[in-house]
Amino acid sequence: MVVGAPARSVAGMSIGQGSSPADVVILGGGVAGLEAMMALHELAAERVRITLVAAEEEFVERPMTVAEPFGLGTARRIALRRIAADFGADFVCAEAVGVSSDAARVVFAGGESMRADTVIVAVGARPVAAFADAITFGLAGSGRAMRELLADLARGAVRRVAFVAPSLAGWALPLYELALMTARTVAAAGADDVRLSLVTPEARPLAVFGGDASAAAERLLAAAGIEFIGATHADVRPGAVSVRRDGRSFAVDRVVALPLLRGPGLQGVPSTPSGFVRVDRHGRVPGRRDLYAAGDAVDFPVKQGGLAAAQADAVAAHVAARHGAAIEPAPFHPVLRGMLLTGDAPQYVRSAGSNPDRGSVATWHPLWWPPTKIAGRHLAPYLFGRDLPAPIPPTVGFVDIDVPLTAATLPG
Repeated sequence: MVVGAPARSVAGMSIGQGSSPADVVILGGGVAGLEAMMALHELAAERVRITLVAAEEEFVERPMTVAEPFGLGTARRIALRRIAADFGADFVCAEAVGVSSDAARVVFAGGESMRADTVIVAVGARPVAAFADAITFGLAGSGRAMRELLADLARGAVRRVAFVAPSLAGWALPLYELALMTARTVAAAGADDVRLSLVTPEARPLAVFGGDASAAAERLLAAAGIEFIGATHADVRPGAVSVRRDGRSFAVDRVVALPLLRGPGLQGVPSTPSGFVRVDRHGRVPGRRDLYAAGDAVDFPVKQGGLAAAQADAVAAHVAARHGAAIEPAPFHPVLRGMLLTGDAPQYVRSAGSNPDRGSVATWHPLWWPPTKIAGRHLAPYLFGRDLPAPIPPTVGFVDIDVPLTAATLPG
């Protein structure tokens, strides 16, 4: 059953008849969907009526799930209905399966539909296991499997673990976090005969961030005693990992892998063979005037929360301008920001532009404010503000910083 807010309806009935604001339907309750909703609310609150549609009831702070098996953090879970209400949007809990050819109607799994003037696809990617004999982090049950692995390492039942990235596409930083935090747990347990390896198609550790950040990651791996095996893909079979680069293989007790990602493949949405949505730098789907997409659902090789938020900001600006807001919409410009959890103090890394070595920075102090795992210009202050005893002042937004923060340098 589709649950809708009082001002909206489904089952083929028109929505918002006779009202002047344009009906913007955002599909997806993840980073891109929420960032698009928040940005649109700021840019065009009087010109658009926003409905957030998601198959789930809660927003999950997925970048923090990597810390949960180690007891080093908790991923927040916040009711999407509450977040939508905070930004004057309606919320519909339903699974969208497609969009009409003119983007004027969203179709749901049960056959119901909803009218829209503009649709923003932000449903994310579909993770699938790359290897049968591995813990695929991010899939159901992987957190519990990681906790069991840590217990086995501590009691000596497991001695050799490989952390494997199956593809360059996606986001490899969580694999480094899992390896580093596992090394810290092993060291704390006094298990000094454990061997950990990290196998990745990247030529250098965290190469997507460029020289300085990559060198910092290399130092962290070396200090933790983690063998880095780069510039190669791996084949995984029971008890062994084979490295394609040179054909060698080595024995393992367990493998921890990242998932492969596939696009959502929504009906009526032009997609690549892998199901991802092709868009221009404003997030527009070619040939579809009222259809946009942002986040992991789009055909962009790096799938990361901060980039998803930046894509959503570009989409929101273009949608707001198209519906009459007096702004000049800027296109998506990738700036990569990552908070690398190590089991000790986090490492902050950042790079900008198509050349990852340009502006590559790595440091132990925050490189943006608020210093949240998800570096979104609207979502980060919102999430950060929920943890404070008093609301964040409206003047405090998201900014990049290059010096350690003090009371005198705090924004606002």
